[in-house]
Amino acid sequence: MKKYLFICSIAFAMNVTAQAPEGINYQAVVRDLSGATITNAPVGLKLSLIQTSATGTVVYEETFSPFSNDFGLVNVVFGQGTVVSGTFANVDWSAGPYFIEVAADVTGGTSYDILGTQQLMSVPYALYAKSAENSFSGDYNDLINQPTVPTATSQLINDSGFITTPDDADADPTNEIQDITLSGSNLTISSGSTIDLSTVSPQLTEAEVDAYVSNNGYLTTEVDGSLTNELQTISVTGNTITLSNTGGSVDIPAPVLNNTGGRSGICAGSTGSGAGWVAYDATTIRINISTVGCAFASSPMYFTSIGGLGSHFELIGASAIYSPSATGFTVYIKKNDGSSLEPANAVSGGWYINWQGIGN
Repeated sequence: MKKYLFICSIAFAMNVTAQAPEGINYQAVVRDLSGATITNAPVGLKLSLIQTSATGTVVYEETFSPFSNDFGLVNVVFGQGTVVSGTFANVDWSAGPYFIEVAADVTGGTSYDILGTQQLMSVPYALYAKSAENSFSGDYNDLINQPTVPTATSQLINDSGFITTPDDADADPTNEIQDITLSGSNLTISSGSTIDLSTVSPQLTEAEVDAYVSNNGYLTTEVDGSLTNELQTISVTGNTITLSNTGGSVDIPAPVLNNTGGRSGICAGSTGSGAGWVAYDATTIRINISTVGCAFASSPMYFTSIGGLGSHFELIGASAIYSPSATGFTVYIKKNDGSSLEPANAVSGGWYINWQGIGN
């Protein structure tokens, strides 16, 4: 009885690792003419890969010698049998379509009978994924539609306008980072040089100083160049008042004292005979002030103070006395303690009367 090989299926190639396996699973059931399976028997099998059409060019061919199992099933991997021609790994799966021609010898020999040809559909083309069109192999030269990249680095950077190449003439990217120090008038930068600031001290003219000082109203120019000579100490020696720091002095005129007929008169700011004084009683001195003699005709006579050694007597509360029409008038001075007031008290320095006359 002649036996035939019935093709049951062509299985798909599985990517069981990171790299696509070089093979296509093929599976068939061996039956006789009555349809009964032929089990546990050797089978001779030849598979051919044909390009373009069922009668096209054979690009790869190999043989197998499998045994059918208890169910009459045989399993082979197309691409891992005994090679007759071609190289399975070099098949260009993008140049399809492809067909598989099946030939068999059910006696297990090599007298193959062609059983049929079947076109490979999409599943076996998983092998094509490992070299898919436009995929990148890692080599720039393998790219299709390569972008144009300038060959010079400066063209890629400067001409694009995004980055500008720094001009580092000494090829050291760190020596431009400097530390600056000041010691006295010497200004120094690390890895650099030192300059003496004392030679560049600004010298301004008086007009330039005025522009910064007086004219802006913040400071006033010191005219005499001294910041301390305005601080003075005042002192009195006799009738002379003096300022320290060459501030000068001024003399205060002493009162004119005149003795006439045993009387003593005082007339400030004038010359000539003064007003006389006499003891009015035991405790009172009478002073006759002559406005004619003092050259203050018809003028008020303002007393500023009246006193004596040890404050024997003083005038309290009297600020002005005057006689607008008479040529003279009398002032009485009385001791506070009620003791005797003698003419001898009128000796120069024994008592005094300070007054100011304002004349016409």
